[in-house]
Amino acid sequence: MMRRAALVATLLATGCAAPPPVHRVPSGCEPTADLLSWSPSRTEPTLTKATLYHGGRDTTLVDEPFEPSITGFDAPGSWLGRLAASLRSDAGRPVLAKSPEPTPSAFTYSAPGGALTIVYQGVDRVTADFEVRCDPALRGTFQGWSDATTGVVLCDSHQPDTPDAYQQATPDAFGRLALQLCPAPTSSTEAEAEAEIGAESDVDTAPFPDSFTRPPE
Repeated sequence: MMRRAALVATLLATGCAAPPPVHRVPSGCEPTADLLSWSPSRTEPTLTKATLYHGGRDTTLVDEPFEPSITGFDAPGSWLGRLAASLRSDAGRPVLAKSPEPTPSAFTYSAPGGALTIVYQGVDRVTADFEVRCDPALRGTFQGWSDATTGVVLCDSHQPDTPDAYQQATPDAFGRLALQLCPAPTSSTEAEAEAEIGAESDVDTAPFPDSFTRPPE
């Protein structure tokens, strides 16, 4: 009797278990409108590159180029563009599936001697879960982007002793992320020494991709 009860319990447990995840696209399965459904998308500002400039030196803080992706199963490369187009239609806003291509250039900016300056690049990352009702069904997560931006923040721009000429407006979401990368404030003695290093010039030049080429879908 105990063996039979154990066998029944095992069969019930096996029958109620979730099906194993699908790692390959079944033959003939395509992300067509009648088979594809989306969960609500999420947009998140994401820094892809950030460089700290200080006293003629530069330090890379972030270097993570954004690459659109599909996770959850092995999707053909052609699905990226098709899912982006579907999500764009579903969400009613731009969704791109090719990596942003910055156009390098240079710019000048004025900053107090010894100022800590961060030049950054970023994208609005768009993420959404989806299901393709094939047999078996496919469930995954798509990541693309909707917009790209570049900017610069002065780490000391919001300190009360910063000259008015160098005060910055309230930063946007990307600027706030960049400010979080600023080094911890130094002591007054160290700050004076650093100011002397950068006092010779208050104009710096740094590589600055001021525009992004939006690739065709």
